[in-house]
Amino acid sequence: MNKPKIEYINPFIKSTVDSMKSMIYTDCERVGLFIKDSKKKTVTGDISVMVSIFGTLRGVAVMSFPRKLAIHLVSSMLMDEGIDDFDDDVIDGIGEIGNLVAGTAKSQIIQSFGGSATISIPTIISGSEHSVHHHNKIPCIGCIFSTPHGKFTVEVALTTEEK
Repeated sequence: MNKPKIEYINPFIKSTVDSMKSMIYTDCERVGLFIKDSKKKTVTGDISVMVSIFGTLRGVAVMSFPRKLAIHLVSSMLMDEGIDDFDDDVIDGIGEIGNLVAGTAKSQIIQSFGGSATISIPTIISGSEHSVHHHNKIPCIGCIFSTPHGKFTVEVALTTEEK
């Protein structure tokens, strides 16, 4: 496995904090940073949004949320306190959060690393202890974020190398 480059996650850290505050009306802060072992496949949440990145940097970013936090964040984003169940609105909302964070990070990637960047349509994965398999040769760096309503993770596996 290639050596992880910590600077690849920085656009996602900034984008996550900024997007949570401006569009989801929730304060969050990074409280942890880790390198994910390629043998550890499970993520910490009940629902994840995965976005692929193409261009100068290639790979994937995954945001994972516990069920209750996902419901709260989507409720806050939609300004609808009536959302209290894990339904299609929450699933779509988590996809939109992933799209928002990845879209903002994309701009920062271009600014920081030059070249080009394109993102995919978000993919939603749900279920307790679900697995997300990152490419074995692309190092994965993760962040733990804390909000007043719970913690979530962002995992970023990016490279400039040909696979």
